[in-house]
Order: sequence, then structure tokens, then C-alpha cells
Amino acid sequence: MSAEHPSVIQTVREISRPAWVLLAGMLVNRLGNFLQIYLVLYLTNKGFATYGAGLALGAYGVGSVLGVLAGGAVSDRFGYRWTIVASMAGAGALTTLIVVLPSLPLIVAVAAVVGALGQAYRPASSAMLVELTPERQHVMVFAVYRLAFNLGTTAGPLLGALLITYSYDLMFYVDAVTSVLFAVFALSLPHTVAGKDSAKGEDGAGRRSYRGVLADRRFTLFMLALFLNAVVYIQHVSVLPLQVTADGHRPELYAALLSLNAVVVIALELPLTKFVQRMPARLAVALGVGLVGVGMNLYLAGPAVAMFVVATLVWTLGEIVGTPTVSAYPGQVAPPGMRGRYIAAAAMPMQIGYAAGPVIGVTMWTLWPDGVWWGSGVITVFAVLAALAGMTRPAPAGAEPVEAPAPVESDMESETESDTDAPRAEEDLAASSGAR
Repeated sequence: MSAEHPSVIQTVREISRPAWVLLAGMLVNRLGNFLQIYLVLYLTNKGFATYGAGLALGAYGVGSVLGVLAGGAVSDRFGYRWTIVASMAGAGALTTLIVVLPSLPLIVAVAAVVGALGQAYRPASSAMLVELTPERQHVMVFAVYRLAFNLGTTAGPLLGALLITYSYDLMFYVDAVTSVLFAVFALSLPHTVAGKDSAKGEDGAGRRSYRGVLADRRFTLFMLALFLNAVVYIQHVSVLPLQVTADGHRPELYAALLSLNAVVVIALELPLTKFVQRMPARLAVALGVGLVGVGMNLYLAGPAVAMFVVATLVWTLGEIVGTPTVSAYPGQVAPPGMRGRYIAAAAMPMQIGYAAGPVIGVTMWTLWPDGVWWGSGVITVFAVLAALAGMTRPAPAGAEPVEAPAPVESDMESETESDTDAPRAEEDLAASSGAR
């Protein structure tokens, strides 16, 4: 394998120690991420009304979206390491409060804050991976990142179910411990403040804000592509189960299709990324988005189980092809000092799409069931065009990856440097929100 296109094994061997620490901390955190999954069951088991439990879960979701945006701005100003440490330590501490709070309003408020803190680390972790990794390895490293994330997301609910057999309280304490462990891991990461030499021009204040992201017309086209793709992708959760049962199949088939997707992604995404990373970013994303739309459109082909399997495999392939590049791209093209915001801003349209998609899909299903899948195809055409039009530039010269500093001396020096630089950054948390 050439140096330009490193193999999986070569990439894994060359991942720096700080990057491994980051990946390990994220995996541990995902393994213990129980609050969102089991919050409704926990609160109803405690005797709270179902609507109250739903309100708490909704507050957690809103907090998560705002937390990603806030995390992007904070990480650009104060540095990636301290954003991760504060995010995870704060989320862990507040999670323990859930089990002792006596009233629903307090639980709702704490759930919202935990949701915000629990997601604020994500722009910082992605930005740090970009900076700690040579550009030729970005897509492959984000495939490794997704593998760790998916393994944690898959195994976490099973671990939570096991802990529930002993105690709900124990489950939340374990959740808190895993968050704090991630914070401890993060203390060993290099400390950097993004873009120390950026935004010195007369438009610096405007650029180093979410207004600056939205002013980037090509990047907003990329964000539009992510939104449209999310609206299509989420139909496998909202409308696919309706299609399965309407075609005379049992719900077990739907569960099997979701399991097929998870297994294929975990097993094949890393090996296939070895080939995907050779493609221009815009083509990889356009192909991935296109395959997702084709897969959804194939659910029109008939009620046979084999067609459901084929359609699911097609859109799963699209997820595998496009997502690692989508994950790496915002950090690659962000101007100096803006990586956190660009990564957070890219997450926003996906979250909006995941929220709006089920409403759009189920409404269409009630009027014209086949229209959901035809509409997915039409939306995908626009998503592909937006991706091709928006992803037309290389990473800026100021966004080169940096070497990880030495464990002690460099860390002390960078910490001293950043203390004088931190106040220079300026945030404007404008009307964007998101997480993925």
C-alpha cells in the first residue's frame, strides 16, 4: 500500500498515543452511555407519569443538540483537552444526581444539562483527531473512530440491561464512572487552543463565530446535503417497520434488518475504507448519499424478504462509503481557529433531519405509502448535487495536522502559551444547533 493510501494495519500502527487515548476514552464512554436509553424506563419505574418521563427525555435531547454547538465554540476558544475534561467530568457528576432527585422538574432540568455536557466533547474529540493525524489518514482514522463508537453503542444497551437486573441506581453510577474515566484519560492529551494565529484581520471576529460558518456558501451546501440525506436515512426507523408489516411480515423481520445493518457496518466499514479513502471526498460522499437513496427506493421492489435484505444492504453500503469521509471533512476544510464550530455545525443539519424525517415520512405514508420511497429517491438527487457542488475545495493551508507534543515539557509549554491566547477568541452561538 502506498504512503498516500495507507492500509488498515498501517494506519492502526501509525495512530499516535494521544489519538489512541482519545479513541479508548470515547469507547469507554459509549459503553456506559445508559441515561438516554433507559431514562424513560427508570422514571416510570420510580412512579413518575409517562408524560413526565417523556418530557425528561425530550429535555435531554434538546440539551444534547445545544451541547454540541456550545462544545464547538468552547473547544475553539479554550482548547480541545479542557473541553473534553469539563464535558465528561460535569456529565458524570450530574448523572449521579438523577438517582437522588425527588421531583420531576429537577430531573428534567438536570437531564437537559447532562445532555448538553455529555455531547459537548464531540466537536473537540473530532477536531483533535484531525490535528493529531496526517491528512492522508483522516478518513481511515475516522473509520476507526466509528468502529469504536458503534461497538460501544451496540454493547452499551446490553450492559445496561445486565446492570438493571441488579439496580437502576447501579446502572447510572456506572454511567457516571465511565464519563469520569474519559475525563481522566483526556487529562493526558496534548493541550492546544485552535487557531492561535488566525482571525487577526478586520473580519476576524465575524469569521470566528457560527456566522462565519454560515457565510461559507460551499460548506452550507455540504450541510444541506447532510440534512437531505438524514431525512432519507431516518426512514429506516420511521417508515420501514410500517412497510414490513404492511407487506405481511412479522416485526421480527424488521429487527433482523436492523441487526443486519449493524453487523455489516461493524464488520466491513474499516476494510472498505481502505478503498474509499482513495476517492476524492466529494465523490465518496456523493456515492454514499446516492446509495442510501437507492437502497430506500428499492423497498418499492416488492414484498419478498430477499428484496428487503437487498435494499438494506444497499443503503448500508452507502452508510459505509460516505460516513467516514463526512466525519473527517468538516475538520479538514475549517479555517484556522474554527474546527470545533465547523464540526458542530455539520452535526446540526443531520440532527434536524433526524427529527423532521419521521414526521415527513409517516405523514407521507398515511397519504401515499409508495410516495415515501419515491420521495426518498427525489430528495437523494438533490442531496447528491448539493454534495458535489459544496465539496469543491482542498483543506486550507492553515489546517495542517500537528504533531502531538511530548508528554510533559511540551504540554506545560502549550498550556502556558494558551493562557495568553484564550481570551483572543470570540464566540457567537448563532441560530444553529446539532449533534450526531
